[in-house]
Formats: sequence, structure tokens, C-alpha cells
Amino acid sequence: MKRVGLNRLENTPWLWSLLASFLMWIVIGVLSKQFSLQTLMINATLATFLAIVGLGQMFVITGGDGGIDLSIPYVMTLTAFLSEGIMNGSNANLLKGILISLVAGLAVGFANSILVVLLKIPSIVATLAMGYIVDTAGLVYAHGFSSGQASPLLQHFVKANFLGVPWMVIATIIVAIIIGVVLNHTPYGRRLLAMGQNKRAAQLAGIRTKRVQSISFLLSGVLAALGGVMLSVYVGGAFLNMGSPYLLESIGAVVIGGTFVSGGKSTVTGTLGGALFLTLVVTLMEVTKLAIGLQYVVEGALVILVLLVANRRTAGA
Repeated sequence: MKRVGLNRLENTPWLWSLLASFLMWIVIGVLSKQFSLQTLMINATLATFLAIVGLGQMFVITGGDGGIDLSIPYVMTLTAFLSEGIMNGSNANLLKGILISLVAGLAVGFANSILVVLLKIPSIVATLAMGYIVDTAGLVYAHGFSSGQASPLLQHFVKANFLGVPWMVIATIIVAIIIGVVLNHTPYGRRLLAMGQNKRAAQLAGIRTKRVQSISFLLSGVLAALGGVMLSVYVGGAFLNMGSPYLLESIGAVVIGGTFVSGGKSTVTGTLGGALFLTLVVTLMEVTKLAIGLQYVVEGALVILVLLVANRRTAGA
């Protein structure tokens, strides 16, 4: 009976991230003496931005072959400036600002796919190099950036709630459901998982692995752009290095949630739970008034620990 319970937990790795998030919420409530559902909702809202970009990272990691996208934080910063500058506080420019930002993210994803899939440069090198290029573009754009503001309609959406639940949380759950359907119930999702499990076998089965991998980078770029746009609205404007915290955290949220680092197995629910857990960790460190430098150390150590555990889990699968 005990072994059956362990097997069930191993088959539902996403459950660990949700349980850890719940326990972290309890600890924060006890230490801050402000135990309330509102605290959870605030952290859930903050976690939505990490969840969005984490879901993009999940596509790349799921494809295996050492896939990883390190250009995400730079795309977030660039698209934050782009969207704010284009909208410029006008609802009339809302759609234009979002579309151009998403196209920018798509372009970066396309460039990443060229470097990784066609030129066969390791993704960790290719996406980081592309990230530096995007970062330079962001610096140039920010240098001439005089003013900008998201449209009032988008500001209302990001900060409003429905029956006590923030619209950003609801929207992120809807996006996650769509991505879950894509991964588990579409030919593309099944091909991505098959490629992550065994790329050579997938090729022999007739799967166009290059196309599948390229699409994963495109999706990552688009979701990174969406995350950057929404984050800039929430914090009240774009600023340099805005996406930097999401470099490690986008990976951490994915692997904490139960996605195999080696690819071939992923969980959307787990990624959401991982994003919430990491957000609550940051909140806990702020509640305990841990120094900023030590916060980075703790976060980095946590990601390393998770990667070690994930590798052991993959090896035993």
C-alpha cells in the first residue's frame, strides 16, 4: 500500500509544487501574522508573469536535446518598452502595442530556432547570444525612450479582479488550459513529447523534429513577450533589466513543477505550481528581511537543488 502511494506521487509530480506552495503560504502567514486569502491572491498575481514565461520555457525544455531558452528576460524587457511606447496611454493603440510586441517575441524565437535547429549551435549558447543582441536593442530603444504608458483598459484588466480573484490569475489559468490541450491532445504536442523522449526514434517514426523544435522556440518567444507586456503594466512602467529575475526562475518553475530537464515529460499544472512556489519563496525572504544578496544566493541554491533532484528523478524513470 505504501509503495502504491509513492508510485502515485511519482506519477503526479505537479502535486509536490502545489503542496509546497500551500505550506509556504502557511509559513508566511505565521511569520507575518497576516494569514489571509488576500496574501495568497497577491502572490498568485505576481506568479502569473513567471507562469506565462515559464510555460514558454517548458515547451523548449520538453523537446529535449538540452533545449533551454536564455533569451527570455531580454525579450521581456524589450517588449515592455515597445508596448509602453506604442500604446502611450491610449486605448486606441492597445491592440497595436500588443501585436507588435508579440511579433518582436516571435522574431526572437525564429532567430533562436535558426541558430539552434539549422546552424546546430547549442541552445544554451545560441539563446544567450541572441539575448545579448536583444538586450542591446532594448538599450538603444530605452535611450531614446522619453515617455510611455500602457492603455487604461489594459491597466484596469491587469489590476482588476472578479469575485475576489484577479483577472490576471484567471487569464493565466485559461492560457495554461489551452497549452495543456496543445501538449496532450494535439499532434504537435505528442510529437514534441516523443522527440523529448527519444529524438532519433522520433525521426525514424517520421516526425519532423526540426519543425517541432523550431515551433517550441517560437512559442517561448511569444510567451516571453506577453509576460513582458503584462509585467510592465503591473509594475507601472518599463525599466532596464526588468526581466533579469526571470532567467533562472523560468527554468526553476518548470523543473520544480515536474517537467524532466532531459525532456519528454512536462506538466502545465506543475509549472503553475512551481511559479507560485518561487514567488512565495521571495515573499518569505522579504518577510524575514533577508538581505538582497542573500536572497539571490537562496534562489540560486534552490534552483540547483531542484535540478539535482530532477536529474535523479529522470534517471530513475
